[in-house]
Amino acid sequence: MDFKTFFEQNKKACVGGLAGVTVVLLGVAAITGHNSGTTVETTADASTTAETSASVATTAVDFYSKLSAGEPVSLLIIGDGFSSGNNLDDYSKAWAELISTKLHEEFSSEVTIDNYALPSSNTAYSGYVIANELPDGSEYDAVILSFGNYDTPDNFGTFYEGMVRALVNKCPGISIISLIEPSSVTNPDGYSDDNASAIQSITDNYNGITVDIAKLMQDNGSDVSATAASDMINQNEEGNAATADIILSSIKTAVNDNIGHSDSNIDSINDISALDDYAYIPVADFAKVDDTTFAIPADYITDVDGNVISGLLGIDYNYLPGSNDVYVTSDGTPFGRHTVEFDGTESEQHIVLINDNFEPTDHVTISFASADEANSFAGMIVTGNVELPASYDTFEPKEITEPTTETLLTLLGEDTDEDIVSEGGPGSESDDTSADVPADGDTKYVDGVLYEYYQGDWYEVINDDTGNPDMGVKSQVVATRSANEVITNKESVHSSENQAADVTEAAVSTEGSIEAGTEAASETAVESTAVSKEAATEAETTAPEATESGSDSGFVNPGEAQAAAGNYSINETDANGNVVGSVVETY
Repeated sequence: MDFKTFFEQNKKACVGGLAGVTVVLLGVAAITGHNSGTTVETTADASTTAETSASVATTAVDFYSKLSAGEPVSLLIIGDGFSSGNNLDDYSKAWAELISTKLHEEFSSEVTIDNYALPSSNTAYSGYVIANELPDGSEYDAVILSFGNYDTPDNFGTFYEGMVRALVNKCPGISIISLIEPSSVTNPDGYSDDNASAIQSITDNYNGITVDIAKLMQDNGSDVSATAASDMINQNEEGNAATADIILSSIKTAVNDNIGHSDSNIDSINDISALDDYAYIPVADFAKVDDTTFAIPADYITDVDGNVISGLLGIDYNYLPGSNDVYVTSDGTPFGRHTVEFDGTESEQHIVLINDNFEPTDHVTISFASADEANSFAGMIVTGNVELPASYDTFEPKEITEPTTETLLTLLGEDTDEDIVSEGGPGSESDDTSADVPADGDTKYVDGVLYEYYQGDWYEVINDDTGNPDMGVKSQVVATRSANEVITNKESVHSSENQAADVTEAAVSTEGSIEAGTEAASETAVESTAVSKEAATEAETTAPEATESGSDSGFVNPGEAQAAAGNYSINETDANGNVVGSVVETY
């Protein structure tokens, strides 16, 4: 699943206080081949947040003044398991679900909430990734951030401020609300208390408010330990209700004090300039070497502008019940490893750090412990470099399948003859005709995928057949392996007699704009320029299987079906009892 799907699945529209009030869990969305230079609009961004109230005139300019005026507001939540309802059987009792109704009852505002919190032990680094995946110009009025228990203090401030900075840049005028989680008192083995001062200072710097849940509960005469869940990290239903009340009280105070909002011109506290460089490389851009292994050429690792990026490496995949192991090599050399013994009963999405000083020159290989774990792989994150603790360099190498450059290019549908590739486009054929300059409208099949030539580049074309022989539907947006754009919004009307079809096509530019044109083509013409179906089928046996794993991987809905937080044994031993770990995490 990509980020577009992630955002859709975790979008929660809640109109508080109305008769028959419901909290609708729609589903969340996903990420779009950033390394291909394609910017694709997501459907869950806050530019459409107050959909039900789009016709209502808004005069207030920020979250608190809108609440004061009873105007609609949009609220974003990013956090770890404390925000995603870990340990609760009834997700509707989570504080993140209760707060919308409470805000409506207090201020008569219609409240829309998008909860993009990830489960259990996700850290501020995962929040930084989610913040960077929001579309530019998202119109969230406020964000509630909840991290700290699972973050070692070494780099917490860097990633927390990197997340805040990304939110301020992506969502102009957003108000920052940071929580110090109650585990600061209930879980002395965690890091909430250690990270509290960093949360406070960063939030203050961006004109936000910090809500210390445990302290305010104690001020109200409540014993935060008495309402702690069995893991002593999260809270039970009573504790979640108290948390929602405390957040509401803090927001009321901010409304009375006319706090205002953050500003992108504010100077940062930490040196986070390296985190301005960011790329998410989706699984679709990788070749699948075998059931557990993916690989990608180094020159595929680029940002949205096509610039090669290096520095810090992270992986987006799911923890499965039992032993989990992701192992990465750079140019065939061991680079990093992350192992987890997960005691949860359901798979959980996690975005984890692998290592720093990532700068491959030939290729990168990522290997997982099992085929199921590999099928959950959603993508790879690369940012500017941030120095990590030395523990990330301590791990035991293991034998994996390393593809040769020639094998990797073949799996990706590219010819190893650079001259042919440069003239023929992605995966051009090795015969003499492939060197001919194609014309707009020319098509061909590569590894069973249809490509169309348009204004100097080859574009992947995908049409979803509705089953109606006379009507096609608009295609999904899918990044190509080597072109920077895709043909999308391609609608075909086929005659029942298999006569000529009228085709309308549009190309999504690197800025996301669409240039439409009309072109007639017949089915026989398509067949004359395409590789035979038999050849395409044969090629599929060596084609990357990324679409298989990608369809079930990535951001999953962390809502009602959320598994309880598991007990973890991080980076200790593999299934044979050998020490394999590199990352030390305490829960």
